[in-house]
Amino acid sequence: MIEHNTETDRNTRIDVSGTALVDTFPRSSLTPDSAYIETIELPAKPADTVPTDDVLQPALADSYPYELFRHQADALEALDAGDNVTVATSTSSGKTHIYGLQIARNLLEAGVLNADGTRVSERNDASTALCVYPMKALTNDQQESLEELYDQLGLDIRVRTYDGDTTGDRRAIREQADVILTNFAGLNVYLEHHDKWSRFYSALDLVAIDESHTYTGIEGMNVAWILRRMQRVADYWGGDPQYVLTSATIGNPQEHSEELINAPVTVVDDDGSPHGPRDIVLWNPPPRDKTRDTTPDEGPFSSELEDDSEADSEDEFVAERVPASVDAPKVFNHLTAHDVRTLLFCPSRKLTELSIQRAEDHRRNNPRAYDRLPAVGREAYNAGLGRRTRHSREHQFKTGALTGLATTSALELGIDIGTLDATVLMGYPGQRQSFWQRIGRAGREASRSLAVLVGDHRTLDQYILTHPEYLLETDVEDAVVDTSNNAVFATHVCCACDEIALDESDIETFADEDRLRAAVNMWREAGFVDGYLDAAVHYSGPSRPQTRVNLYGTNTTEYRLQLADDVDRERWGLPDDLDLEPVDQNRAYRDYHEGAVRLQNGQQYEVVTVDEDRPQPIIELEPVECEYYTRSRNKVNVLDADSEQSREINGFTLHFGRGTVLVHHHAYDQMYIGNSEPKQQLIPTDNPPILMDTQLCWVEVPEAVEKPLIRKYQDYGVETGVDSDQAGVAHLGYVAGLHAAEHATIQTAPLELRVDKNDLGGLATLVMDTHYTHPEYDDIADSIRDSFEAATHALEQRTSDLSGRSSSGWFIYDGVDGGLGFARAIYDNFEALAERARDQLRDCSCGQPNGCPACTFDENCGNDNKPLLRASAIDVLNQLLGVDDPDDLSAHRSDEHGGDRRPVVFYS
Repeated sequence: MIEHNTETDRNTRIDVSGTALVDTFPRSSLTPDSAYIETIELPAKPADTVPTDDVLQPALADSYPYELFRHQADALEALDAGDNVTVATSTSSGKTHIYGLQIARNLLEAGVLNADGTRVSERNDASTALCVYPMKALTNDQQESLEELYDQLGLDIRVRTYDGDTTGDRRAIREQADVILTNFAGLNVYLEHHDKWSRFYSALDLVAIDESHTYTGIEGMNVAWILRRMQRVADYWGGDPQYVLTSATIGNPQEHSEELINAPVTVVDDDGSPHGPRDIVLWNPPPRDKTRDTTPDEGPFSSELEDDSEADSEDEFVAERVPASVDAPKVFNHLTAHDVRTLLFCPSRKLTELSIQRAEDHRRNNPRAYDRLPAVGREAYNAGLGRRTRHSREHQFKTGALTGLATTSALELGIDIGTLDATVLMGYPGQRQSFWQRIGRAGREASRSLAVLVGDHRTLDQYILTHPEYLLETDVEDAVVDTSNNAVFATHVCCACDEIALDESDIETFADEDRLRAAVNMWREAGFVDGYLDAAVHYSGPSRPQTRVNLYGTNTTEYRLQLADDVDRERWGLPDDLDLEPVDQNRAYRDYHEGAVRLQNGQQYEVVTVDEDRPQPIIELEPVECEYYTRSRNKVNVLDADSEQSREINGFTLHFGRGTVLVHHHAYDQMYIGNSEPKQQLIPTDNPPILMDTQLCWVEVPEAVEKPLIRKYQDYGVETGVDSDQAGVAHLGYVAGLHAAEHATIQTAPLELRVDKNDLGGLATLVMDTHYTHPEYDDIADSIRDSFEAATHALEQRTSDLSGRSSSGWFIYDGVDGGLGFARAIYDNFEALAERARDQLRDCSCGQPNGCPACTFDENCGNDNKPLLRASAIDVLNQLLGVDDPDDLSAHRSDEHGGDRRPVVFYS
C-alpha cells in the first residue's frame, strides 16, 4: 500500500483502488472506517465467447479479429432469423459491432459486395442501412468505428454522416451511401423530401437505434412517432427494415423498444463481455462549516492537510454538507495528480470548467501532498465548446497528453477516448443505468478500475449513500415512452399527411382508427388537411410542418432565447449564436420571466424582455455579473380530476386518470449565491396562470388511518417549518405529513423510473373530493382561466356543498400538457416507490422534524417547503405498505378528532 508521506512514493502512481485513494488523500480524518466513506469491491468477470465461424459466414469470420461475445452471437442469430433485436448490455460491450456486422452480412447476401469485399458495382440498389444516434459527436465517433471495422474486414462499405453539419455534396451521399448516420432531429426534417431518398429507402434493410434507452419522456414519444413516419416512407418505397436497438441495462427493454418501433422485439441482455475488478467508493462529503465554506461556485479552499476539524460521528445530525461540486474536484485532482487517468462527470457545462479551476486550487492549497508531483494535464469537455476543441481534447486524452477530463454527460455515451482508470461522479446522476454507464467508461476489458460517487446533500444522493445495496440490485429503472399524448400525436399526423397521404391502410399500422379519424377531422376543420381516410388525406397547411415538431416539448408554443439588440458581444466575449434551445411556455414562465437571472454556459444572463405578441414569442437576455440568482415561486392546484383506473393497497385507494393542473408562477426571490439567503423576496412576475390537461396519479388515505394520525400529530405547529402565526391551522401535523410524503415519492421516483423529478409535480390536500370532477358541477377549469384566486374560491365553495366524508391524500402529476406517461408508470410501481420514499424519510440523519434537502425539501415546492413533518409521513407510508397495522394507532383513536369537515388546505 502506498504511503503518501514518503518522498519516493510522491512520484509514484497510486493503486487504482478505494483503499489507496482513502489512504493517500490529504484529509486527516478520512480513514477506511470513516462514516463518510464506503467501498464496494466488485470482482472481475471473464468473457463468455462464441467462435466467430459458428455465427458468421467465412467471408466475415475469417477476417474478423475477435471471438464474438455471447450477446453478440445471440443478437446476430436472432437477426438472421428475421427478428428485431434489442441489445441491453453494459458500456463497451461491443454493441456497435452487432449492427456493423449485420450490415456487412446484408450487403454480402444482397450481392452488393463480392466475397472478397470489393463492390460488385458502384451503385447500391439492394441493401442500405440507417443508424440513428442521440448526439452529433457520437455520430461522428461511430462513423470512425464502423469504418475501422470495415477496414479490418476488408469490405468496401460506404458509411456517411448526414445531419445539420454535413457539408459538400449531399446529393451524392443520398445516392451513393450504403450506410447513413444521422439523428432524430434531422430524420424528422428529411422525411419530407423522401422522394430524393427513393434509392436509399427502397433498399432499406436495417435501422439501428443507438443508445435507445435515452429516448424517454417527451423526446421518447416524439421519437416513437418519427419512427412510425419513417416506416411509412420505407413501406411506400418498398424497403423492409429490421431494427436493432442498443441500450444500456434498463428494467423494461422489451416494452420500451416495442413502444418505440411499434413492432415486436427479441431482447438480448445476457452480457458476455468481460470487465476487470472494480472498486466503487461512496464518498459522502463532511458536514459543512459555514464559517469556513463560502459559495460553492466561487469560494476559497481551506488547506485540509493542515486543518481538518470535521466531526466524524455516525450519530451526528447533519443539516448540511460540503457540496459535491466542492469535494469532487478535490478527488479528481488527487487521482490525476497521481497519474490515474480519470473522467469527472459534472451536471453542467459551467461546473466542468469550474472543476478544473478547483482541482488546481486544491493542488495549490495542499503543497505537502502535491508539490513534488509532476504537472498534470486536465481540461473541461462539454457541448458548449467548439467541435474542433472537443476533438482536440478527445485526441489529447486518448494519446495521454491529458490525464483528466471534467465532462458533462456528453462522454457518458460511447465516444471513444481510449482507456482510462477511474471515474468520479459529482453527485448521483439520477438513474442506476446512467451510474453504471458512466463508471463503465473506466477499466475496459480486464484492467482494474475505480469509481467514486461524491454525493450531494439531496434526497437521491443520500438515499444511495445510506442504501448502497440499491446500486447492486438487478431490477433497474424502467424507461417510459407513452404515445397517448394527443398534442404530440396531432403534430405528427400533419407531418405524415405532408410526406405521404394518409388513408385507411394507416389504420392500426400508424394509429388506431378512432384516434386517427379524430385527428384528421380536427385538422380538416382547422384547414390544415383535405380529404378523408376512405380515399386520401393530403396536407394543405403552412409549408414544412416537420419544423413544428419539438423533440423536447409537447406543443408548438416555443419561446426563442436571444441576446438583446444592444448587447456588446465583444465586451462579454459572446459568440454570434448563443446556441440555446427554445423553451416551452411552462418553463418560460417558471425560469425566464422578466427579472430572472439564468446561468448559461458559465455566463449569467438577466431576462430583460418577454415578447409574446408575435407568432414565436421571444425572450431577450442581457449578460450580467451579479451576486444573486433567482428562484420562482408557484401556486398549484388540481381541478376536475377524473379516475380512469384504481386499485386498493392495504386500505388505501390508488387512482390513475386525467385532470387539469393550474400552475401560477406568480413571484420570484433573489437569493445570494454565497449562502442561498434571500436578497429580495416575492417580486411579482405578472404572469398569468397556466392550465395543463395532463395525467395524474393519486392516493386516498382511509379514515381508519387518517383520524388517529390527525389526533397523534394535533399539537404540532412550528415544528413543521411554518411561522408561529400559521401554526394554528387545523390538522397541521397530519397534512404536513401528507405534504412530506408527496415530496418524498416525487423525489425518489428516479430510483424506479427513468424520469427527471422536475417533470413531475404534486399536491397534498385534506379534501380530495374537492379536486374531483362532479356531474352536478361545471368544469372549474372553464371558468377560472385567468385567476388562481378564482380557482381557490371555487374549490372552497365546492367543499361547502359536499356532503359526507371526503378523503385526504396527495396527487402526483406530469408537468407537461397532455402528459408524459410518468404518472401512469408511478401508478404501476407505486408500492416500490413508496418504500423508497419511506426508507429515505426514516433513515435521514438530519434530526429535523420537518426534514432537510436530503429527505423532504424540494427546490420546486410552491409553499417554500412548509409545512413538512417526517414522522407523520413515515406513519402514513408504513400504513400504506402494510408495515404497520391500523390497530397500531388505536391509542390515538377518538371520536373527538377528525370527524368535522376539514378546511380547504392544500400544499404543492
